[in-house]
Amino acid sequence: MTSGHGLYIYPWDIMDHDDLPDLAAGLKALGISRLCMAAAYHTGKFLRPHGRDARVYFPQDGAVYLPTDPGRYGTIRPIMAQRMPPIDVLRTLHDHGLAISAWTVLFHNTALGTRHPQAACHNAFGDCYPYSLCPSNADVRAYGIALCRDIASHPYIGDIILETPGWQPFHHGFHHEMSLLSANAWPDTLLGLCFCDACMEGATRAGVDAAGLRRRVRGHLSSYLARQCDGTPAEGEDRLLHAIVQDDALRDFLRWRCRQVTSLVRDIHEAVRADATVHVIPSVQANPVRSWIEGSDLEALSRACDGLEVCLYGPDTQALLARFEDIREIVPADRPLRTVLRPAPCDFADAGAFVAQVEALSRRGVRDFAFYNFGHLRRENLNWIYRALDGLPVPA
Repeated sequence: MTSGHGLYIYPWDIMDHDDLPDLAAGLKALGISRLCMAAAYHTGKFLRPHGRDARVYFPQDGAVYLPTDPGRYGTIRPIMAQRMPPIDVLRTLHDHGLAISAWTVLFHNTALGTRHPQAACHNAFGDCYPYSLCPSNADVRAYGIALCRDIASHPYIGDIILETPGWQPFHHGFHHEMSLLSANAWPDTLLGLCFCDACMEGATRAGVDAAGLRRRVRGHLSSYLARQCDGTPAEGEDRLLHAIVQDDALRDFLRWRCRQVTSLVRDIHEAVRADATVHVIPSVQANPVRSWIEGSDLEALSRACDGLEVCLYGPDTQALLARFEDIREIVPADRPLRTVLRPAPCDFADAGAFVAQVEALSRRGVRDFAFYNFGHLRRENLNWIYRALDGLPVPA
């Protein structure tokens, strides 16, 4: 079992360092024993406060940063990074005392969705979302399993952290994403539902009235888009809850989606080498309890892998602690639960507030912390990690 306090990091941030033993020593001095390196990642625009080669960096879209075996793949094949760290980099970091977790963004991949639109999500109107491969599609599932098996075959990878094993929500920061309507859980959730051929066929085989549900979702969305004004966020939550209670097909469809993601994660867990662990980031939602929107059942997923890694982001410490307690009540007590925090001004006014959050979570039973993200943080914020971890029990 790969355990210990982790730090998320991108390959290009590692490749900024000529002296890898020195990098490893510096991170260990902060209390870090596990590097969570992006092994498969999407594009973006990243500000790097202490980057060497570029202070603003644009990653290659949908790329894999570890060597792969082409023979493992079928219709969908990985996009290999044009700038990839030599495998010796991982060996050096591993030999100098850092365990390596492969942070794997699985199905949020616009480049692959553009190449394979038939494998991407389609909303109730038939519009394709290329940024979200559909986990009910057989080719997508085969790709996901093969990629994780490939990544875990590298001897210095002891753990895989799966991100986006399910459907992406409607709002997920797509390039120049634009809507002049207010965010509202009712239309936003319906717009995020996938009704591609694979979902329609699979849900129908499972006894869900998928065709009727798609018609109703189209009607609800058309009606909402024709309104004279937006509903409030609270009203949207109420309308969504009403639909889930009253519409049997919607409820059955949501639960069927969760079973698809759970079974995929279980297949991945069984496919990787026996001594590698698999953890899942179940949601990109601000509140992971809402992970069902993406097809993530927190309880079932925690049993399908070696544990969950939940992101607790935001400036409201009381709300974050409440979210954690909700998650801890949902996830069985015997299932590991790691947390990810951002030691940065976007979430904490100062180091003291961050340290207090870590201590509060530690008192609630968290043993393994991870921090996001080396390249995005100022040096001073990296020092916050040392202040928070100093004096905490060292994970076994």
